[in-house]
Amino acid sequence: MLTFIHAADIHLDSPLKGLERYDGAPVDDVRGASRRALTSLVDTIIDENIPLLVLAGDVYDGDWKDFQTGLFFASQMTRLREAGTHVVLIRGNHDAQNKMTRSLTLPANVHILSANRPETVRFDDIGVAVHGQSFAGATVTENLAASYPPPVPGLYNIGLLHTAVAGVDGHANYAPCSQTDLAAHGYDYWALGHVHDHKVLVETPPVIYSGVLQGRNIRETGPKGCVRVDVDETGHTAYRFMPLDVMRFARVAVDATDTPDTAAICDRFLAAMERHLAEAEGRPLAMRIQLSGACPAHSALAADPEAAQSLLRTAATDASGGSAWVEKVIDETTTPIDIDALRDSDTPQGDLVRFLDELEVSGEAFAELGVDFKDLRAALSRNGAADITLPDLDDPAQRAALLRDVRELVLPRISGAGEAS
Repeated sequence: MLTFIHAADIHLDSPLKGLERYDGAPVDDVRGASRRALTSLVDTIIDENIPLLVLAGDVYDGDWKDFQTGLFFASQMTRLREAGTHVVLIRGNHDAQNKMTRSLTLPANVHILSANRPETVRFDDIGVAVHGQSFAGATVTENLAASYPPPVPGLYNIGLLHTAVAGVDGHANYAPCSQTDLAAHGYDYWALGHVHDHKVLVETPPVIYSGVLQGRNIRETGPKGCVRVDVDETGHTAYRFMPLDVMRFARVAVDATDTPDTAAICDRFLAAMERHLAEAEGRPLAMRIQLSGACPAHSALAADPEAAQSLLRTAATDASGGSAWVEKVIDETTTPIDIDALRDSDTPQGDLVRFLDELEVSGEAFAELGVDFKDLRAALSRNGAADITLPDLDDPAQRAALLRDVRELVLPRISGAGEAS
């Protein structure tokens, strides 16, 4: 019998820029989450007497600001040494060899695989060979896996790799390889890092991304943790994802269709939030709310978005007993106006819709308006709001989004749908 833990992308003490801008943000909870998640990982290994931990890159988020980050990691590895646990790790693009100007001597149970060439570490006491190679620099474009050695006969062979496997989108193409490349080595398990979502690419033999140990922002939603792997006497490999995150991020979709006011939208949000709170299992929860649908409430949302955001934030805090927090509200609701009918009508409102349509598709027509944000940007800077991002009017997508906002804000007020506001 063999059991080991596969983890990756801890990004210990990762900086979280701009979090202070959001009123009520649990800054300390978020900033300390990566340390608490690592402690949770080590606690689990010790409690379950697991003899091996493999870490597939990006233990750190980059060079440390001070030695406290390295000292904390070393202290957790010392706990594993005292428990008799072997640790094998590789460096990834964030903690590549040439990015880490500071260093600490880690306990003897920790093996950092070479960045010069693939390396194999054998543990005959538990019948395992771990093969891998660290990143020498932050940008590795060659297929490192191609040079990995053949499996060691008679041992359980683990390939440890920080990579963007072909077909996995949304991540920088570092150490690129294919599933065919990995299968050709004949290893019993591939422990991958770099992709921050847990993914099982191949079931047999397993090729798995463990994902990040702890989500760090709203792009990293849902449960995060590690993979526990159990191998029986026949060599059969079983694995399961183990959530170890200490706080969670979620996107909460709220269908606001036909809601008459922001109070009704708040009720729908609270109903949607219940599921996310249950899935968080008592963990602190940071949420981004995404409102959609045609509704009379849109006018109030567009007229005073800060009031709506404050209402939703207060409701989240009250309903969760302070354990949930709203990071941002994205309003994608629309007016309950039949814009197509207006567009076809011989009315001033129809003229306006057709004019806005032309501006959306014609950069030349928009340029003739002479819109310029220079004065507004200067005024914002003078009033301490220089970090507010204004649309780039030369970008067709941003220009179109701005015009859609104009349409949604203006049409209710000239068509009768927005009289209540």
